[in-house]
Amino acid sequence: MKIILFHNHNCSKSRACIELLKKKDVEFELRNYIREPLELTEINEIISNLAENTEKIIRNNKELDYRSINSKTKLGKFLYENQKLLQRPILFYKKYWVCRPPEKALEILGID
Repeated sequence: MKIILFHNHNCSKSRACIELLKKKDVEFELRNYIREPLELTEINEIISNLAENTEKIIRNNKELDYRSINSKTKLGKFLYENQKLLQRPILFYKKYWVCRPPEKALEILGID
């Protein structure tokens, strides 16, 4: 099963998740979505196959009114236009998971 880690190199949690996976010799594809922005179809795929509540996919931003984002379509468009507000890291393994804390990635993969 292919494993992909979507991350932002400026995020300490993303960097910690990468280090944990490397220490456990997990083979994974690394996708820096800041340097290589996600397409709208990719964001919609993540939202549609998120293993958790979609609220977890948006970083906390006190100035943002989330009430206007009341559908997955609007959420996808919003995150496409504001990719820095995408919560990270996101691990793909069968489904998409927000790995906060980073150790959650090991739990998802069934690694001690």
